Amino acid sequence: MQVLWAAGSLVWVGCVEHRVTRSLAQTAAVEGRRYANEVKAQSPFTTVEMRWIEARELIKTRNPAFVEASMRHTAALQGKPLVAELTREMKDTMRVSFGDMFDTDSLINSLKAPTIELPKRLASFTKLKDLSHEVEQGAWQDAGASVDAELDMRKVEVKLHRLLRMGKLLDREQKRAKQDPDPEALSDPKFPAALSAWRSSLEKEREKWLTEVRDLFDAEYQDVHFIPDDSGFPTYRSAANPDLTDWKRWSHLQRSRGLIGKLTQSHQENKPAIPGSELVKGSLLKMVGREEKTETVRETDDVRKEVRSLIQSWRSMKKAQKQAAALEKKSGDAPVASIADVTTRQTIFKLRSDEIRQASVVWMLDENCWQGTEVAELE
Repeated sequence: MQVLWAAGSLVWVGCVEHRVTRSLAQTAAVEGRRYANEVKAQSPFTTVEMRWIEARELIKTRNPAFVEASMRHTAALQGKPLVAELTREMKDTMRVSFGDMFDTDSLINSLKAPTIELPKRLASFTKLKDLSHEVEQGAWQDAGASVDAELDMRKVEVKLHRLLRMGKLLDREQKRAKQDPDPEALSDPKFPAALSAWRSSLEKEREKWLTEVRDLFDAEYQDVHFIPDDSGFPTYRSAANPDLTDWKRWSHLQRSRGLIGKLTQSHQENKPAIPGSELVKGSLLKMVGREEKTETVRETDDVRKEVRSLIQSWRSMKKAQKQAAALEKKSGDAPVASIADVTTRQTIFKLRSDEIRQASVVWMLDENCWQGTEVAELE
C-alpha cells in the first residue's frame, strides 16, 4: 500500500510540476509577444509615418498623462448622469411645496432607476435634507474632477498640435536650406559657413522636436514624419478681429473650473437645503416681479487678468504672423543666395515658431477647437 501511495504521490507531484512548467511557458510566451509588439510599435530602426488625425488618436493610448486623465474623467462621470437625472426630475417633473416630503429610500432607489418618477411620500424631514446635501455635494465634486481631467487632456492635445505645426515648419525650412545655392552666391567666402550654420541649427531644432515627440508618445522612435491633414487646430491667419466677448467660446472650461471650485466651497459652508425650496423661492420672486440676485463668485481682478492674457496672446500671435508673412513674400521661393537670405529665413523661422507658441495658448482657451466648429487652414 505504501509503495502504491508513494508511486501515486510521485505521479501527482510530476503532474503539478508539469502544469506549473506549462503555465510558466504560456505566460512567458504571452509576455514575450507583448514585448515584441511594443518594440515593433516603438519602431527603433525605421521612420514612423502618420497623419495628423492618426497622431491625435495615438496619444489616447500611448501618452501616460492623457491615459491617466482620461481614466479620471471617466471615473468622475460614472454615476453623474444619475445625479443629473435626479436633478432634472426634481426641477422639471415635480411641483414641490414646503409641505411636501419624500421617502428617503425611494430617493435612493431613484438613483438606480432615475427614469421612474420620484414618489411623494411621508418620511423623515432631517434625513431628506441630509440626502439632498450629500447628492448635491457629490455632484459638485464629480463636476470639478471631470473638468480637471478634461483640462489635463486638453494640455496633452495642445502640445501635440504644437508639435505637429512645428514639424511642418521644420520640414519646410529644412527643405529650403538643403536646396543647392546659386553658384554665384559661393563667391562670397562667408556664405558657405553661414549656410552650413543655418542647416546645423535646423538639425538641432529638429532633434529637440523629435525628443519631445518621443516623450509625448512614450516611444523611442527612430524618426517621425507627420503628414498634414485637415484635422489640425487653426492658425487663425485669416481671422482679423474675432468676437472675444463671446464668453461661451473663450476660456469657458477654465472659467467653469474656477466657478465650480467657488460654488463647491460655498456649498460646503452652507447648511443642507430642503429639496425644492430654492425652486419655490425663485418662483415666488418671479410672481412678485423680482429676479433672484446672482452672487458674484469671481473677483474683478481675476476676470481682468484672464481677459488680458487672452488678448496678449492673440495680439502677439497676429504680430508674428504679419511680420513673417511680409518676409515670406519678399523672400519668395528662390533658393538662398546670400547671407542676407540666410538671416531672413532665420527670422522667419523664429517668427513662425513664436506664432505657434502663442496659438497654443489660444487653442487651450478656444472652445471652437474642441467642438469641431473651427476648420484648420492648410497653408
